[in-house]
Amino acid sequence: MKRVVSIFICVIIILTGCSSPSYQTAEPIENPTKTEPVLKEPESKPLAPPDHKPDEPVFEWHSAEVTEENVRLALENNVGAAMAIPIKDETFRRFTSSEDLEGQYIELTINPGTYWDEKDFVKKAGGSLIAYSKILFENPDVYEVSLDVKIDNVGGGENDGVYISWRRDQAENVDYDSVLDNMFGDFTIPYTLARKYRIDSSIYDKLGDIAIPEDHNL
Repeated sequence: MKRVVSIFICVIIILTGCSSPSYQTAEPIENPTKTEPVLKEPESKPLAPPDHKPDEPVFEWHSAEVTEENVRLALENNVGAAMAIPIKDETFRRFTSSEDLEGQYIELTINPGTYWDEKDFVKKAGGSLIAYSKILFENPDVYEVSLDVKIDNVGGGENDGVYISWRRDQAENVDYDSVLDNMFGDFTIPYTLARKYRIDSSIYDKLGDIAIPEDHNL
């Protein structure tokens, strides 16, 4: 009897297991990936080309109009001779010009300011004629270059010092640089080459024994 009961219980257990609902393992649920919003970069506009300023024309004295502005521009920063008076606001006084069939006549009034002595003053005046003419005669319209070199008056104002002038035809065969170099030994060379010159007597009398007269006019 016990054996029958045991068998019966086993059958019930087996039947019970078969009738129990089977649980299937659920597929794993994937977590949705969080996507960041894609920001669209603004379209870059092509860079505007930089403003192109037209190149300033290069100043060329040899073809420039003969005016005060152009003459000063030609001489400023270009007169480096030790024997010459530099052209700048402190030394420049006046520009005058006239014209005839031969060309332009230029006269510059200048004042060196300080100088060592009368000989140095006369030397700088003559050297300036040579150094300025080396540049100014590059312009074919310039026919004559003259310098009126003033001297400071101790009481104020300015006095006449040296007037010196020459023309293109006199300078044609002159080696400007050699003249300026030789002036270290003989400062009178420009006066022997000049068409005309005048040295104020108050200066000339202090030059001592020199080989040129006080004035000369061809």
